[in-house]
Amino acid sequence: MVRITAALLILAPIFAMANQQGCSGNGSVCPGNQNGVSSTYLQCDARTQQYVTMSCAAGQVCYANPNSPGTVMCGLPGTGGVPGSGSCTGNTAKCSAPGQTGAYLQCENWSGQYVNAQCPTGLKCYNNASGTGVYCN
Repeated sequence: MVRITAALLILAPIFAMANQQGCSGNGSVCPGNQNGVSSTYLQCDARTQQYVTMSCAAGQVCYANPNSPGTVMCGLPGTGGVPGSGSCTGNTAKCSAPGQTGAYLQCENWSGQYVNAQCPTGLKCYNNASGTGVYCN
């Protein structure tokens, strides 16, 4: 309980400072502009032009929304897209190194970005004939 209280005493001024920053429109940001770290996000209150701290759903963390710059979304830790892997739609996937490793990229519908995935231990990834999915063998 002491650790939680100490953490709150340290974090409270940080969130208070963030809430004092001016903003415009309906924008939102992750605290410290860090993806996948905080279970809260800062939402602009267009009426007061100040950020208000909001909470993600239980078990989720804040990510910049790749489909709508200047906004955020909440998702499970470890998701949120792989930088440089491109945008995607549907249930598509592609191998990172076909036939060499079990690593592949799986499209994440909510972010429209690829996330890292892995074949079961000992299996290698191969792209399917249509180039829209993978199989492990």
